[in-house]
Amino acid sequence: MWYNNAMNEMIVFDSGLRLIVSPNPAVRSVAAGVFVGAGSAYETPEQSGISHFIEHMMFKGTANRSAFDIVNEIDSLGAQINAYTTKSSTCYYTLSRDVHAAECLDVLSDMYFNASFDGGELKKERKVVLEELNESEDTPDDLCMEKLSAAFFKGHPLEKPILGTRKSLHAMNADDLHAYKDKFYVPGGTVISLAGNLTVSEGVRLAERYFEDKFSEAKESPRRTLAAAPMKGMFAHAKKEIEQAHIAFAFPSAAYDTPDAVAARLLAAVFGTEMSSRLFQSVRERLGLCYSIVGYPTAYENNGAFIIYTSTSPENVELAVTAIRKEIDLLLKEGITAEELRKGKEQIVTGMVLGQESTSAVMRGMGRHAVATGKLYDIDEQIAKAEAVTCSDVAEVAAKIFDFGRVSASCVSPSPVDVRKMIREA
Repeated sequence: MWYNNAMNEMIVFDSGLRLIVSPNPAVRSVAAGVFVGAGSAYETPEQSGISHFIEHMMFKGTANRSAFDIVNEIDSLGAQINAYTTKSSTCYYTLSRDVHAAECLDVLSDMYFNASFDGGELKKERKVVLEELNESEDTPDDLCMEKLSAAFFKGHPLEKPILGTRKSLHAMNADDLHAYKDKFYVPGGTVISLAGNLTVSEGVRLAERYFEDKFSEAKESPRRTLAAAPMKGMFAHAKKEIEQAHIAFAFPSAAYDTPDAVAARLLAAVFGTEMSSRLFQSVRERLGLCYSIVGYPTAYENNGAFIIYTSTSPENVELAVTAIRKEIDLLLKEGITAEELRKGKEQIVTGMVLGQESTSAVMRGMGRHAVATGKLYDIDEQIAKAEAVTCSDVAEVAAKIFDFGRVSASCVSPSPVDVRKMIREA
């Protein structure tokens, strides 16, 4: 089955495997991504971190290549290979000259189908993942955001950490990894995303040779639909002997690919993502209370959060929180101006357009959208949605988002304070 828009095509093969091809003859590179609908949101508590652990182990050797062979073969092409895991998916990708696209897909295919999960390599890589967990916990902003996510999504699959826990990581063995991979790494749960200097027919041939022809049967993913989170408004904190207090808030926001999602992005452009945004100009430029401050939406299936994060001296926490609350109240009272809306649209649309000039960005965006929605991303449609947003649309979305009865918060500092209570009462 073939789907297309002005620039891109999506092909659904008999097995259920989906292929996205975004041709760009103006470049001489190809970005190739293999997306699997497996992330921390679909793990049981005992499996916590297994999607990310498998991502690591996929690089540690196959039936045909050693761990060194995988990276050396890619390096010998002058190409790049990497991977990442999110709460909802895992992606393995390469970036190479167009003449080496087939060789890169050969390596990605070997990893996907033939990863060995050798016991000795597993023991070593477990140590690496545990060090990654240690590093994250030693990084105050990472720790603050992880605690915020756990508080905001408490009691929901999205609360689970991508890296897992020490207990779950120590308990995992090769059989566990194989069983999980066999369930989720199936054609119905996989998307191949190709962007760069290749035609659709060339993309189809590559996908058939290295993926479709290797599946023994059509198989659907066990990935289940995520319900809406309860978002009860929790607070989490961690005591850490550091110079600053790291504080973050999460408000209920629009889910991925919903009508309110674009308005939420425009709200963020005006309110918190740019240097000219209200939060930056107020809390940093006018009051000098922080080095950086951001406000942005993050979206998942049936769920979304609007995040505000900053760090400041412990003695300035209350001043910073009060300033943030003041800007929110002003926004809710007066809305945004026509000029702010125009500027926000320019920022968002320009970001979309410039993203199309990067084969890596196109590959990731197309793959992520297909995994999340099963649909082909259409930039013209997204631009039209952004252009159609009005000031009143942004005001309506802001009123939905900034619900202080459901706000969650986190704080990492030498003496953590309940910033959730503070912003509610400011």
